[in-house]
Amino acid sequence: SIQETDFIGDTIVVKAFMRHGPRELYLGARWGGFVSENSNDPWGGFFVIQDDTTQINTYVGYLEEGDEVYFTGKLTTYYGLTQLNLLTNPPVPVAIVSSGNTFPEPLVLTMADISSNYAGEKYEDMYVKIENVKVTNNDASSGQAIISDGTNIGYIDDYFMCFRKLTDQLIVHWPANGSKINVSGYLRDSGYGYFSINPRDTTDIVTLAVPPEVTAINRSPALPTSVADSTVITATIKDNVTPVANITAYLHYSIDRQPFVTKTMTLGRSGFVAGIPKQSDGAFVRYFISAYDEENNIGMMPGDTTQQVFFYTIRDDGYSINDIQNPQGYKYMDSAYEGYVVTLTGVVMTDSTDFVNNLYIQENDSIWSGIWIYDDDFPKPNKGDLIRVTGTVVENHGHTQLSTVTALEVVTPNYGVFEPVKVNVADIKNGGALAEAYESVLIEVDDVTVTNPFPDGNYNYGEFSISSDGINSTRVGDDFLSFKGQLDTLYALGDHIDKVIGFQAYSFNYFKILPRDTNDVIGHTSAIEKKAPVAVSNYRLEQNYPNPFNHETNIRFSIPKSENVTLTIYNLLGVKVRTLCKGKMSAGTYNFRWDGLDNSGRPISTGVYFYQIQSKNFTTTKKMLFLK
Repeated sequence: SIQETDFIGDTIVVKAFMRHGPRELYLGARWGGFVSENSNDPWGGFFVIQDDTTQINTYVGYLEEGDEVYFTGKLTTYYGLTQLNLLTNPPVPVAIVSSGNTFPEPLVLTMADISSNYAGEKYEDMYVKIENVKVTNNDASSGQAIISDGTNIGYIDDYFMCFRKLTDQLIVHWPANGSKINVSGYLRDSGYGYFSINPRDTTDIVTLAVPPEVTAINRSPALPTSVADSTVITATIKDNVTPVANITAYLHYSIDRQPFVTKTMTLGRSGFVAGIPKQSDGAFVRYFISAYDEENNIGMMPGDTTQQVFFYTIRDDGYSINDIQNPQGYKYMDSAYEGYVVTLTGVVMTDSTDFVNNLYIQENDSIWSGIWIYDDDFPKPNKGDLIRVTGTVVENHGHTQLSTVTALEVVTPNYGVFEPVKVNVADIKNGGALAEAYESVLIEVDDVTVTNPFPDGNYNYGEFSISSDGINSTRVGDDFLSFKGQLDTLYALGDHIDKVIGFQAYSFNYFKILPRDTNDVIGHTSAIEKKAPVAVSNYRLEQNYPNPFNHETNIRFSIPKSENVTLTIYNLLGVKVRTLCKGKMSAGTYNFRWDGLDNSGRPISTGVYFYQIQSKNFTTTKKMLFLK
């Protein structure tokens, strides 16, 4: 039950069973794997990793499936995954207790059990099985497949080398879209609000029914206008039993969200073909394809039309950024125009020196209005210019961008930039309602506190986490050249920042804000005051000041050694109102400012409140009075 603890950063010893060999995962030059207790009890899974494989004296490289082992390492988190980083300097050898152990059958779960991080956390790293689900997209981004039980969607991922090597060869290796399957695998936190199932090999996937497979869908013209007589949709369809000539295929299309119309597709030299009639400028067209074999198994593309369909808008005067970015209410967030060459107009929001070979442009200051442009060779306009740019829409690990720029012209020099859009952290965090909608838009969050200076545990990638309510948090990243983020360790737990401005971005499974330079981080004040050079020899919690208070107050405490500390505010009934800090701190004296807000960001009422410091060896409480 290690994942229930608060001992991130501590060195611990764990006894667990190796579930597979240490070289079976896609870990680069590392050893590691899923380990567990020999049961299916919740919280029984874990992950171990050795970063330096030149240190062979840990003997991790010699472990085998079924070994019962003592591991020694530091507890960390890596993009949401709790893991044990094994000690290598100096190396601490593993101790094998027994070998050849066998394991129970995988724990059978439902899609609802893993539909969110909250639901699935207790099964993280465990070997689980999901039954009777449909493959809805066998070629999703980053080598994944999307599955559905009709209500919830989930993801199969290629963390094991058996599948990863096929991904690297651009081979689609998951069952055909529409297939009914049982899938077993290890549950892994994606860092994006969901868990993925990672099969070890092909025996972990059992196909229950195989429908016709619909692939290679094309439309002509690619970007229809009102001039075109019709839009021709072509698809390649195959089946493992039924001859192609005996497959029945249908094109389903809808105009302006009206009910879908069904047309029978005809088989020609280029595949199955049907046309969508000519439409007027501005018409919104959706479509998908279904196919039946001789056993009446149905294959569809996309596989789950409640989550995704193909669509386009008739545009005689060209497309907007909103057209490219907006998923039109569907959950599948990759651009509907991925792979298409489009021409877009927008205001340059960054200097060419801010982020080399990268630009962010916006067409207004609202959702779905920004896009990231990347190419290593294209004309670099100035910040504030209104430009028209032509390029190919691509998905860069979940972040939509315009690449392979073929034309760029300045329409209006010095047009002027848009002001940042003020947003709430809760809306733009991972899983937030507007996180995707503000992608590549300049945004601003106000009155925030640093809640995690090093969200990647032992690794400092320049990012830190902030929150405005103590509950919802998002990351701040350092992609721009003039902003080093946390690389200089400037931001400490509890630090207050008046404003953070930057572009909403997505990378390495996290949404984050990317400030352009230090001017985008306004009003950074430290919450920590160390009383140097006087050494702290005792625990101490001081009376808050001022007291009584009517706006904000300061709470100071001292700890004589490095340990995990929590500072919490309670009301007169003992109900928790606000957590001011929670984490590991070095010996010293600290000052935290409380702004009179609860964990939800709501102002508190007049009355008596208690503040309590709690550590492993010390707990004490004091009283204070808030007056409006």
